[in-house]
Amino acid sequence: MSSNTDITPVTIQRVADAMSGFDVQLDVHEGNDVASANLNGLPVTFAVLGSVALVRADTVTEQTLADADPTLYLASNQVNCVSFGARASVMDRGENLIVRTEREFSIAAGLTDAQLSATLRDAVDAVLATQDGVKVAAEELAELRAAVEKQLDEHQNS
Repeated sequence: MSSNTDITPVTIQRVADAMSGFDVQLDVHEGNDVASANLNGLPVTFAVLGSVALVRADTVTEQTLADADPTLYLASNQVNCVSFGARASVMDRGENLIVRTEREFSIAAGLTDAQLSATLRDAVDAVLATQDGVKVAAEELAELRAAVEKQLDEHQNS
């Protein structure tokens, strides 16, 4: 690591070094500017992409494309309207839906070690909090949907 006041380019190794300060060991993928770790049971990816760094968490759901309903999409939209500090989206390119949360931050001018550590901590916290937010919002929307369906059934049967 550089001294605390040196502004140096951000590399995936510097990201890994900064995360080790939080007792998190990243698996750096050789030949790529990507690393990963399991945080709170979620696979989290760290990447250095030109002038930005990215922190991303994915949750594979049990919903398949064939049986998907709009609840996860609506939950993602709901949390994106509230400030969790990260974006949420639903990926539907695989067999099962994936809830993806991510945050990127600028590294074009380089960062000091203190800036990098603080920014990574905020990004990881935001990505994990947004995952939690999507889960809670999806549960609330599912409960609301069930209540509306029950009322409709009661109304039709009366």
